Order: sequence, then C-alpha cells, then structure tokens
Amino acid sequence: MKFFSTVTPLVLAASATYVSATSLTNGYNIIKSRQAKVHRDLLDVCVGLDADLVLSEIIQDGKALVAGHLDVCLCVSLIPDFIKVNVVAQTAVNLLGVAKVSALIEGLINDDPGCQHCTFPEHGQSVCAPDWPCQFQCQDGYSPYTNPGDAHPSSCSCPAPMTECNGQCGNFPNGCGSAVPAPPQRRSRHATFGAAKDINKRQVGESKCPVDKQVCGVPGGNGGWECVDTKSDKESCGGCMTPSTIGVYHPATGKDCTSIPNAVSSSVECRSAACHVSACEAGFVPSAANDACVPVSASPADKRFFNWQEASEAVTKKAKAVGGKRDIVAAANADIRGMVKLGEGAGLVKLL
Repeated sequence: MKFFSTVTPLVLAASATYVSATSLTNGYNIIKSRQAKVHRDLLDVCVGLDADLVLSEIIQDGKALVAGHLDVCLCVSLIPDFIKVNVVAQTAVNLLGVAKVSALIEGLINDDPGCQHCTFPEHGQSVCAPDWPCQFQCQDGYSPYTNPGDAHPSSCSCPAPMTECNGQCGNFPNGCGSAVPAPPQRRSRHATFGAAKDINKRQVGESKCPVDKQVCGVPGGNGGWECVDTKSDKESCGGCMTPSTIGVYHPATGKDCTSIPNAVSSSVECRSAACHVSACEAGFVPSAANDACVPVSASPADKRFFNWQEASEAVTKKAKAVGGKRDIVAAANADIRGMVKLGEGAGLVKLL
C-alpha cells in the first residue's frame, strides 16, 4: 500500500509533463502553419555531357554494349523527362529499364569533371547551357541580376518602378490584392480612333487559362498576361503577338489580321488559327487563299499583246484564198475584235 502511494504521484507527474509537452508542440505547429513560407533556392547538379551511354550489364562481342552517345547539357532533376524523349536513353530503357538507366545517366553527370552544383533563385528556371550549366531564366516578370564583379547573374529581381505582388513583378496602379492581380485590358491599336472593343471577350486575371485558350503577354504590360483564343482572335491569330512571361516561354507566332493591307476591317476574321479576308478596298480582291488582298488587274508586263491589224489581214487573206464572201470576212473580223475587247477589259490582253 505504501509502494502504491509512492508510485502514483510519479506517474501523475510524468503524465502531466507529457501533456504539457504535447500541448506546446501542437501550439508550435499551429503557429508554424500560419507563418509565410519562404521559398528556398533550388539545388541541382548540371553539366554539358559529351559521353557514351555504356550498358555494362550487357556484353556483346566481349565488350559492354554502347547504347549511343550523349551530347547534351543536362541536370539531374531533368533526367526523368529526358529519358522519355531522348532516342539513346529510350534504347537503353528498352534493355535495362527506367530505374537503371536513370542511375547510369545520373552517374555520368556526377562523375563528369565539368559538373556544377547549381543554385537557382526564386522565379528562376534552369536553362542548362554547355558554357554555363547553371544558366537560368527569370519568370513572372522578374529580371536577372548580376552582382558587381560576377560573370553571371545570381538572382531574379524586380527593378523599379515595378513592384512585387503575389509572386508577380509588374505595375499595379490599383494596389496589390490578396490574389494574383489582373493586368490591364489590352487596348486596341485603333482605340485612338474611337473604335469600341468588347472588353469581355477575354478572361483576364486568372492564374490559369481554359484549355481552349492560350496565355499571351500584354504589349507594354510589364509582365501582364491574358487568355486568348488564338484560333478565332483576329488580333492574335494562330498564336500570341506578345510572348507571355507566365509558364513555359513560347515565341510570338501570331498574326494581326486587322493589319492586312487593303483589307476591309469588318470583313477580316480568324478562322481555325488562320486569317480570312472576304472583302478588300477598291482596286483589290481577296487572294486565292483569302489571306491577303491583291490588285484587281495584272500589271502591263503580264498582259498578252494582241496585234489587231495583223490578225485581221490574216483572216482576210485566208478567206480570199478559199473564195470567201465579203460578209463572212467582216463577221470573222468582228468576232476577233469582240474577243480582244473582252480580253482587254479583263486585263488579259492589250491592243497594239
């Protein structure tokens, strides 16, 4: 009974200590979860590879089989994507499997004397280059910054007068909200002439675009972007007119159908990612492909010259040789003159 009375306080004390420690830990975790998460710099190992991919497990004619030669700048983090598209890697995968080939390529990178341990800053994406394996490009509107005396940039900065807002660098005249701000609506180049634009035709201000639209940059928008249907938008037909700084970089491949020379603006459309012209200004007609306006008549150099006098004399001479009558000769000459006039009116021939 005495033993029980001694042990009980000890057990209760230990339990109280455990409960107190657990409460403190839970409280710490709650506070930690509410704190802002600072993105750490990304670490990677990159190198310009120039080596054979040797499969030592497969012996052929007394030698290890060589799947092929790798001449590419590659980082360890990109190996999973690389082996999906590289022919040499795919050959090796068919023989050894993905895991072993991944390990082989990682070994080539780490064992290469030219490999570099790279630190990529926030907003920086690796673009491995043989002369600088740790090369990166800045996204989200940020610009690369090189410290004085350094050969290469080491961070992505947001230069003045632009400001940062929710992970974006740009101009935010209305302040920074709690979500990714919407860039200004793109203004038509014809806005100074009072042309009304449908401001609701694009979805702007979303971090992702619908599957049927493409993320395009905004001209002069300093990192702004918009969702554009490049299959039907006549100002960005077939692609973006301005590359976007959001996501994967795509060059400007679009065409502004409204800028086609001599085309009637109201008759221009973008059909299936191609400009279509249905009407042109006076003196021009749509081309055979309906993607441009061409002159109505051909140039004088393209016309076929017709000597009416020589043709008439030839008809008369032939008719007399066969004993033709005067009215028949006159009718033939009239037919020739009529055909020539039609051709001349259509821009096909020219009388001498």
